Amino acid sequence: MAGAGVRASNLDSFLSAGIPEVHSSAGQLIASPMRYRNTGLSMSADTTADEYSRYRVDGDAVAMMKAHIVHHAQ
Repeated sequence: MAGAGVRASNLDSFLSAGIPEVHSSAGQLIASPMRYRNTGLSMSADTTADEYSRYRVDGDAVAMMKAHIVHHAQ
C-alpha cells in the first residue's frame, strides 16, 4: 500500500504503476475556531507549532480520489 503524500494530483502515477491500494490523509489545515489568542503564551513545547490551525480530512478530496480510482478500475 502506497502512502505518505498521495494526493489527487499524483494518484494516477500510483494506479498506473499497478499499486492496487493507496493511503492518503486527504487532509488540510484550516483556521482554528479558537477566539482568544495570547501570542505570549504557548500551549505546546514545540515552538514552531501553529496553535491557530487544525488538521482535518477534506471530504471533497476523498470523493475526488475515490472517483478517480473507480474510473481507473473500469
